[in-house]
Amino acid sequence: MPADKQILLGLTTTPGSNWRDKVEEIKQLNLREVALLPTALPTADRQVLYKLLEGTNLDSIPYVHLRDDFTTEEVDYLVSRFKVKTLSCHADVKGYALLDKLPKYNSLICVENFSDEGADKMFTPDYFAKHQVSGLCLDLAHLEESRRTSQRHFKRLTAILQKYPAMVTHVSGTKTSVLFKIFNKTYVDHSLDSLADMNYLKQFPQAYFAKIIVIELENSFLEQLEVKKFLETIIQ
Repeated sequence: MPADKQILLGLTTTPGSNWRDKVEEIKQLNLREVALLPTALPTADRQVLYKLLEGTNLDSIPYVHLRDDFTTEEVDYLVSRFKVKTLSCHADVKGYALLDKLPKYNSLICVENFSDEGADKMFTPDYFAKHQVSGLCLDLAHLEESRRTSQRHFKRLTAILQKYPAMVTHVSGTKTSVLFKIFNKTYVDHSLDSLADMNYLKQFPQAYFAKIIVIELENSFLEQLEVKKFLETIIQ
């Protein structure tokens, strides 16, 4: 794998992910860097998480996904304490409002694509220009859903990817139910059962794998280490 690329285990906080257990895993595995996705944590819980992380041997948290209730002071703390280099938000009303609220960190913040055309209506060059977007957070599972759901939408996204750099790439699993198989569709799954659910990644160009690649899974860090090995075999 190229030396300039970095695969980060993801400390997710969605309902299926026990973030307190993940902090303990950081200690047990002596991890020195992880990505942080506090998507489901309100401010008070995030403060508890930060305090717990300070008690680990982490050297850095290179990437953080922002919630709409983040403040400049909170980002200041993360950049200072954990050497955060890249941030992301969703390409929606709340995401752009957050980006506008944090002009100090505009150059570090990238915007993430969704899966469907309706949700991605603000993932456009016009919005990027209006809000001075620095780059993209490319979620490949969402992109795969788009490919399966709407070729028109998929082609629009891939055209955007030719013009705007991906600063971060999110990877997670995709699954197909019996009904979805009939319609040749998939859905994103953040709880991985099998590495086969990540085979879809092999079809995408190497350019879609940014310098920072984040494993966005609820799985334990021990399981994510296996995912990391898998990714290293397909990223050239």
